[in-house]
Amino acid sequence: MNFYAVFLRGVNVGGVKVLMKDLASLLQESGFAPVKTLLASGNVVVGTAEARPSRVKDAVERALRERYGRDIGVIVRDGDQLESITAHYPFTSPDNGVQRHRYLVLTPGEKEAAAILGSAPDPADSERVAQLGACICWEVPRGDSLGTPLARHFAKAAFSTLVTTRNMNTIDKVLVALRSLAR
Repeated sequence: MNFYAVFLRGVNVGGVKVLMKDLASLLQESGFAPVKTLLASGNVVVGTAEARPSRVKDAVERALRERYGRDIGVIVRDGDQLESITAHYPFTSPDNGVQRHRYLVLTPGEKEAAAILGSAPDPADSERVAQLGACICWEVPRGDSLGTPLARHFAKAAFSTLVTTRNMNTIDKVLVALRSLAR
């Protein structure tokens, strides 16, 4: 049995509503088991005999298209990939009293992450950004997550490339759920 984290892009925002209980049922009907959804923003962990993440991605996208009549992109990561991301996330919050948010911009691959980061504006003095494989690590003071030029760049990149952004707290919760399924 193989276990994967599946991140849906752009659900439950902008009129694309996917209830997590319906998503769990859909994925179970599609042959995934066990299935566990997390939060209401398109995070799910699944078990499957399939050993290739690309096939898991294709199967989930096909099921979503058939159910919702539209393409909903997904990014699939296995436990080892998420473990590596959390272990190598390059930023620790400075001890200066400023509350910060740590984000992970998930992309399909290293080339896409490099292209997005390569075309990005310089981060504000208060931001930090770095590529970590197929992901972009981004840290910003609390309250600035939508307003900086870099934040707008990541949002704009989502129109031309499959990307989805998650708070690192969410990534940690997904990893815990993935570990619990694998036991």
